[in-house]
Amino acid sequence: HYNHFVKKDRRSELAKMLNLTERQIKI
Repeated sequence: HYNHFVKKDRRSELAKMLNLTERQIKI
């Protein structure tokens, strides 16, 4: 159960990180 929650949190964090990297690359 705990792993599932962590996975969800990691997913959102990864998405945020990816968005940031994409922004940096674009700039």
